[in-house]
Amino acid sequence: MYKNDVKITYINNSLNEDMPKIFVFTQNELPSFNAIRDGVAWKVISNIGRNSRSTFVFPSQTSIRATWEEGANETNQLICEVGKRYTVQKNATGIVLQQDGNAISPMDIELMNNIQVKKGVSVQLLKGGNVIVKKNIVAYEQKAAFQLAPKIYWGIASEIQVSQSISSAVLDSNKFFEQDLANVSAAIVSLNGNAEIGYNFKIEHQE
Repeated sequence: MYKNDVKITYINNSLNEDMPKIFVFTQNELPSFNAIRDGVAWKVISNIGRNSRSTFVFPSQTSIRATWEEGANETNQLICEVGKRYTVQKNATGIVLQQDGNAISPMDIELMNNIQVKKGVSVQLLKGGNVIVKKNIVAYEQKAAFQLAPKIYWGIASEIQVSQSISSAVLDSNKFFEQDLANVSAAIVSLNGNAEIGYNFKIEHQE
């Protein structure tokens, strides 16, 4: 899991004149997860011209929340820990999210839905206030499980927005660049290439 915040610098070394949007996301490592169908753009970088750069922090801390009624309502956010279970339930004050013992797997973060609401609840994990991975529909008495590896993925899109599902974006490619953040505190990642040979990401430096 992520031990520390990672400072990441993106540099545009490409000859791309389409003004693409660069996006960063992570994956739920469980086999049912599909990056295109289930992925969410955590960070979107736009308008970074040739030889310009953008710097951001990928936080170690992750929080969890549930929403219902198509996002109109949401629970309190809790800082979540790997190996723990969280439950959406009703108490004397109304619907809340509470930590509720251990997950079945010590590698997972689980959320159990114990409330009956139309279309169930949506579960979201967040870093730095932005959704990083989610499960759209969790029915009553069902659970969502998440397993995060210390990896992020880079992609190129013509149209994409923060917290938007990758499936609804206009992608320039279905191939994504994987970056392993295990034991990394800072990294520089570049976009290279041109229209003839294509575009690719590269790690220039990390420490």
